[in-house]
Amino acid sequence: MIHPDEAVAIMRAQRRDPPIEEVALREALGRVLPREAVGRIDQPPFDKAAMDGWAWRPASGEAMPAEPLRARGVIAAGSGRIDGDRPDDPLGPGEAARIMTGAPLPPGASRVQRFEWAEEADGLVRFTRAEGVDNVILRGENARSGDIILTPRRLGAQDIAILAADGRDRVEVARSPVVGVLSTGTELAEPGQALSGAAIYDSNKSQLVAQLAGFDVRDLGRLPDDFDDTLAAVSAALDGCDVLVLSGGVSMGDFDYVPRALEAAGVREVFHGVAVKPGKPTYFGQAGGRYVLGLPGNPVSVFVNAETLVKELLYALSGAAYEPLYAPVAAAEDIRRKGTDRVEFLPVSIDADGVRPVRYGGSSGLQALAEAHGFVRLEIGQDAIAKGTVTRVRLVR
Repeated sequence: MIHPDEAVAIMRAQRRDPPIEEVALREALGRVLPREAVGRIDQPPFDKAAMDGWAWRPASGEAMPAEPLRARGVIAAGSGRIDGDRPDDPLGPGEAARIMTGAPLPPGASRVQRFEWAEEADGLVRFTRAEGVDNVILRGENARSGDIILTPRRLGAQDIAILAADGRDRVEVARSPVVGVLSTGTELAEPGQALSGAAIYDSNKSQLVAQLAGFDVRDLGRLPDDFDDTLAAVSAALDGCDVLVLSGGVSMGDFDYVPRALEAAGVREVFHGVAVKPGKPTYFGQAGGRYVLGLPGNPVSVFVNAETLVKELLYALSGAAYEPLYAPVAAAEDIRRKGTDRVEFLPVSIDADGVRPVRYGGSSGLQALAEAHGFVRLEIGQDAIAKGTVTRVRLVR
């Protein structure tokens, strides 16, 4: 049995330069950017107004014009001309032009006075209050051509916006690893079917397919607890998938056939057993360039190990590092556990007073995830997090 940090290190060690494909920007959400994106243009591409107001040029050290300024016209966003008197001439001393947010600053101007602090009458503009700032966004102030605008990552909505602002309608992303998801267990029924006898619904497959969305995830169905069926399904999956993720059948029970079937299919075991709770029986193996992660059948074990191990592997195979979100939060009450022989991830919620445990009866207690905002980690030998202690919450919601 290995430490969970060692298991994570093994996942990260699989990092490679992945095959690249180009996709339309609208199809890139959730895909992995394996290389830095370098800006192609200055952001913004010209000096522009940060708010609606009056563009003008003060004399050296002048905060307010000594006399009212003559209004020249209007500059709209998307226009480089003054719509009014002498549209192509620079603003001269004693002149101002109405300017809209985002419009390019006209030649001759260096500041924008907000409309609220100015009065206009009879073609003259009088400022009522001095500005402490220029209200101008300078060319390249946000980013310059040649700057790194994105580091390798899984692309979120904000990243799509950054690429679009750089003028890109297509982006090079990692070819997604093909991930096969397979549930095992004679007791499992598909959601929507009628339950009979001692059957339960299979939540793991639906959870994994959703949890790994953005990668090329294939639902491979479910298997009964049978060695021959397991061997056939595993062998077929290894022919068509880069990564096979199984849930159930990896423990020491009489009907846990997955490890033996994987060995028969030519998979080399890297580890089987992690000093973590939930998820102790987790299995990882390789067969050539294919990878197998066998997760315990209890649903919270599946969720936690998909977050801590499966995602680490998929990001590594896509040429990026998985960087989960953490928040330092003080414990609103004591957080305690039974047994300290393994690292444990406990589901917790966060409210205005801090972080507190949710009602949780163990790795079969899937409903705990409805209330959980994340997990706190207790180390081997640690039985509690005392009230008031700032702890890192690994966010999942």
